[in-house]
Amino acid sequence: MILTWCKPGGSRGYVVTQAFTWDIGREGSDLKLHVPEGREFESSVPRSLQWLWSPHDPYFLKAAVVHDILLEDGNGAVFSDSQWFDAAHSAGAPGLKTWVAYFGMMGRRFLQWVWSRKGKPHV
Repeated sequence: MILTWCKPGGSRGYVVTQAFTWDIGREGSDLKLHVPEGREFESSVPRSLQWLWSPHDPYFLKAAVVHDILLEDGNGAVFSDSQWFDAAHSAGAPGLKTWVAYFGMMGRRFLQWVWSRKGKPHV
């Protein structure tokens, strides 16, 4: 897969070379995320899983930039994760790999929530 919209570089690993718009929720949606040319982003994969998922896998790079922008703009993690999933799916990422990665992200968020609740009274 040859990517024409981004290239390796910048301080975060990748740079958008061609602006594009991501339709949030579904293709043709009135909710749009504009990804500008020059936007730097990273594709994060825990080191322990990089043998299975490369942070440089082209099927997941669009998902990474959409996810980064949504999080950095103050959107919730669960919403941003859902758009990561949709973007990976739209790029033709392998289905099982995408589902496993998505559930891994959600599981990590759940564990972070559990750990943040330790010692707090249950009401």
